Amino acid sequence: MISLQSLQASPPRSICEYKTTKDGHFAWFLLTWHPEKDNVLEEIVAEIKLEVLNSKVSTLSRLEVEKWLKQFFSELHWKLYGILRKTQLQEKGISLFFGVLFDNELYFVQFGRIFCVLADSKKIAPVGRDWKNFQVQSLEGMQLLGLNAQDISIKPRRVYIDSKQHLIVLSGELAHTVFNSVNEPAAIDTLLETYATEDNPLWLILEGKEELTKQKRRKLSRLQVTSIILIALALLAALYMMLGNRILDQMIHKTRLSIKEEKLLRLEQIPANLNITSENLKKYMDKLVNMPARNISLRIAWSTELPYDVSLSPSFSLSTIYLVSHNRLSAYDKKSRQLLWSKLLADEIRTTTIHQGVLIVYLANQQILGLNDDGQQLWQQHLPTESITGDRFIPCIIKNSDDPRLDRSIIVIPSKRGISILDPVRGETLSSLTLKQDLNALSVYDSFTNCFYAVVDDAVLCIELKIVN
Repeated sequence: MISLQSLQASPPRSICEYKTTKDGHFAWFLLTWHPEKDNVLEEIVAEIKLEVLNSKVSTLSRLEVEKWLKQFFSELHWKLYGILRKTQLQEKGISLFFGVLFDNELYFVQFGRIFCVLADSKKIAPVGRDWKNFQVQSLEGMQLLGLNAQDISIKPRRVYIDSKQHLIVLSGELAHTVFNSVNEPAAIDTLLETYATEDNPLWLILEGKEELTKQKRRKLSRLQVTSIILIALALLAALYMMLGNRILDQMIHKTRLSIKEEKLLRLEQIPANLNITSENLKKYMDKLVNMPARNISLRIAWSTELPYDVSLSPSFSLSTIYLVSHNRLSAYDKKSRQLLWSKLLADEIRTTTIHQGVLIVYLANQQILGLNDDGQQLWQQHLPTESITGDRFIPCIIKNSDDPRLDRSIIVIPSKRGISILDPVRGETLSSLTLKQDLNALSVYDSFTNCFYAVVDDAVLCIELKIVN
C-alpha cells in the first residue's frame, strides 16, 4: 500500500494535483513546473487539469495504461503547443510529471525539469531521466511538453514501490541541490522542508507501507449459519411482497441494456442442466423475459392551452420544456407549467438540440446559437452553406459511447453543400467538408466503420470521421 507523505507546490508556476480511490488501490498524480511568473500560466495549468479530469484515466487497467499515456500526452503536447505559441512566455514549454498508481506499481511519464528517485534505507537511485546533466541541456534536449512543432518522444516507465521505500519527485533545481548534498535517504524529508519558502518549490513524496495483517475471523457454527440464512430469506420475502416484482424487473431491464443487439431469449437456449419441466412455469418465464411488461397503460398527467401554434416537436431538459413557434422560442417550467422566458430570433427555427446543459438552436439563415437555461446566448456560429430541413438532415450528436476515440461529444450538421462538425460546449467549428453537388440525404453515424453515407446527385459517398490522437 502507498501513502502520501509530503507535497509542496507554488501555483500557478508549479502544481501538485492527485486523486485516489477510497480503498487506496488506485491513484493518479499530476505535477507541473515553469520558471516564469506570468498569469497566463493559470489558464495553461487549468487546461491541463481539465484534460486530465475529462480523460478515461480512472477506468484504465494495467494492460491499457502505457498505451493510454502515449496517446494522451501526444495529443496534449499539440494542444499545449497551440496555446503556448500565443503567449508572451520566453520558455514556451511545460515541465510535467504524471503517474498512475495501481497498488504499489506506478506507471509514469516525465517532461522537462522534473525528476524522481527511489530511496530506501541504503541508497538513492534515479528513476527515469537523470537530473545530473539537465542544467547543460538545451530546451529541446529536456523535452518540454508543447515546445516544438513536432511529435514528442513519450516513453512510459514503471516502478514498484516496496514497503519502506520512498518515491521522491522534485523540480530540477531542488533535485540538483538535494540529491547532490544528501547521502542519507532518511535526511531528504527533513532537508526538503527547509526549501518550502524558496522560490517556486515543487516536490511529491510517496511512501510504501506494509499491509496490516488481518485478524482471522472466528468461524460460525452450523446453527448460526442456518439462522442467518433463514433470517435473510425472510427479509427478502418481505421485501419482495412490499415492492412486488419491481426488483426482478429492474434486473432484467439492466441485463437487456447490456446486450448490444436486441434479440429474444428463447427457453431452448437455457443449458440442459437448468431445463424447466413445468409448462406453466415455462410460459411465465417466457412472458417475463421476452415481453416488454405485463401491464402497460397511458394517462394524461396535465394539459395546458397555448396561445400560438407550435411548429416543431418539443425539446426538454431535466426541468424545462422548450417550445418553438416559427421564430419564437419559449421555455416553460416542467412542474409549474409557467412561462420562464420567451424570445424572438432572427429567422425561423429549424431544429433544437440539448447537450450538456446547452440548448442548441438551428435557424433557417444558417445561424446556430447556443443558449443557457435562462435563454442567454452563449455562442453563435454560421454555417458555410444554406441549411436544409427534413428528417434526412437532422443534426446529430456523436458521443464517446458512439466512438471511443472522442474525449467529448461533437455535433454533426448537414447543410446544402456540405457537412460541419461543431464543439457543442464552445460552439467552435472543428471541421467542415464542402461538396461539389447538393446533399440529398445523410445517414446516421456508422460507429462500426466510423463514417457517414451521403447521397450526392446520383452517387453515394462514404465520409470518414478521421480522429488523430
